[in-house]
Amino acid sequence: MRLALIASFSIIGGAFAGEPKTFPDAKHGRGEMTHVQGLPVLTLRGKAAERGEQFGVLAVKNAPFLDELHQNFLKDAGLERRQGFVNLMVRKLKPGVPAEYLAELEAVVKASGRDLELALFANTVYDLSSTMGCSTVVVEKNRSKTGQPLFGRNFDWLPSKGITEHTLLAVMHPEGKRSFAVVTITPIIGCISGMNDAGLSCTLNEIHLVKSKEKAPFDWDGTPVMLAFRRVLEECATVDEAEKLLKSMKRTTTACMTICDKNGGAVFEITSQSVNRRAAVNDVCLCTNHFRTDALMIENKCWRYDKLSPLQQESAKLDVAGVYEQLAKVDQGKYTLQSMVFEPAERKLHLKYGNGSATERNAIDLDLGKLFDAK
Repeated sequence: MRLALIASFSIIGGAFAGEPKTFPDAKHGRGEMTHVQGLPVLTLRGKAAERGEQFGVLAVKNAPFLDELHQNFLKDAGLERRQGFVNLMVRKLKPGVPAEYLAELEAVVKASGRDLELALFANTVYDLSSTMGCSTVVVEKNRSKTGQPLFGRNFDWLPSKGITEHTLLAVMHPEGKRSFAVVTITPIIGCISGMNDAGLSCTLNEIHLVKSKEKAPFDWDGTPVMLAFRRVLEECATVDEAEKLLKSMKRTTTACMTICDKNGGAVFEITSQSVNRRAAVNDVCLCTNHFRTDALMIENKCWRYDKLSPLQQESAKLDVAGVYEQLAKVDQGKYTLQSMVFEPAERKLHLKYGNGSATERNAIDLDLGKLFDAK
């Protein structure tokens, strides 16, 4: 069913088409929308329903033309008569959505006047489609000019017109859990790329369900992937804690998590039945879109991985600019929507995004530590 819904990704892409303006600065309750060097920064505080209402009012409700553009894209994708089928798949995944996240999404749609099933689809789009690319590089302390780990990542996705204008940094302060920040697209509340207040950073790399030697089935009772990754940011401080949490939860499907804390990183190769950890080679971790552990690997041909792999035979040290140089080697043109470098020990993020190739943009430097501390 997952492969049958590859085209359904277009639903989410269509919602961001057109030429909307960026989100206006505003406040609602304890939440606020501001801008840093043109990047919308949304801060959410309080209980799930409060955060959802803030997200709904400040981001979703203020995202221009979403309804009209969503319908236009459904028509362009030939999915107007298949929405019932898509909704059926979303309903099958709904029981696996953690209760707090469901309450947050319900508040989002109530505050913005939108449909819950569309919001759920936005947050389960990974589980129901196969269109992400992505490349990641983790440089451990011994290979870093800063003396601390560096974590670079290209986010490659379909470049639906308007997606740039609906990109934002969401900084969340959930009560009783870790504060975290995710680079996201309205109305996704899960984690594609993010860091928490401990500096733990993780990103999502897509792996097709059929590209696993284990042949683990899709688990409709599992936690949808982007929401599972968000749990890691909310509940964990280290790579080891993240591995333990991932193994403890039900997981829907195949994915890779590239992850790094203030001491170093790893790649978790994930299926519904197992979590396999892949460590650094010569103080460098790499990931694109294939499993590479003996337990799961079927094929490993990837031009992007081949471009990056010399790093694991070299001894040169890299700084932030050097990591960006490596990410530029695996640029996929207009499909590279975001390019970023995390500094987990310093709790900093350097983010490039925009139309065309993000790697060609100037970086926005963000001190996430200060945003985390502003509870």
